[in-house]
Amino acid sequence: MKIFLSWSGLPSRTCAERLASWLRYFSDEIEPFVSSESIRKGARGLDEIKKQLDESSFGIACVTRANLGAPWITFESGALSKEVDERKGQLVPFLLEGSHDDLEAASSPLRQFQSTRAHDEEDVLNMVRTINSVLRESANRHPDNTRVDGLFRKVWPELRDALGAIDLTADTAEQALPRRSAEEILEDLTSLMREQISRITDLEQTVEALRYEQTNLPRKRSRFAGVYEEAPTPHTLSAPPLGTNTEGPA
Repeated sequence: MKIFLSWSGLPSRTCAERLASWLRYFSDEIEPFVSSESIRKGARGLDEIKKQLDESSFGIACVTRANLGAPWITFESGALSKEVDERKGQLVPFLLEGSHDDLEAASSPLRQFQSTRAHDEEDVLNMVRTINSVLRESANRHPDNTRVDGLFRKVWPELRDALGAIDLTADTAEQALPRRSAEEILEDLTSLMREQISRITDLEQTVEALRYEQTNLPRKRSRFAGVYEEAPTPHTLSAPPLGTNTEGPA
């Protein structure tokens, strides 16, 4: 199961890297992807990121107050939300600081998804349970959180301390900027927007076709009204009495 961890800015990047390492405790089948660690030297970074976005069924966006409106977070979250719609996956805003109200106040696209507060033990446990459920359901296995709950209590202090050591004051406006040029990100955002518009157009055409069928169905019914009642059927035709000549005079 591939999990894409999105980040923008130094604290967010550190969070993504530590969270990726920590999530591996729960299953060998979990494959976290963090662009700062997972892209091979010499590989085309953007191509690899797009490939991972397409293949991931679970996404975690590591959010700080400084990167709420960062173009890179917006781009990756938009791509992940498309996968959520198409594959019934999950996208979780992982809040290093603040609350869900901050997403609402900033009109962040992430506000439509249920967030997890990074320093809230029960919140993080519920996120891990969700990951476990998605993993087991993808393998047609019944979700069982018994093992996950026990393991979580043992390894939670490690993540709690690692996240607590992150210096959020290092998240300056410059560090929260996208890691590529504005032109490249604008091009990708435009491409993503076109895909969304195309999907909406297809949906509108489908709805219009269904509305047309619904409108014209009563007319078709009225055209054939009474046909089956008037037409003779094998059950309504009576056989002639035995011995009756039905071929005319000899």
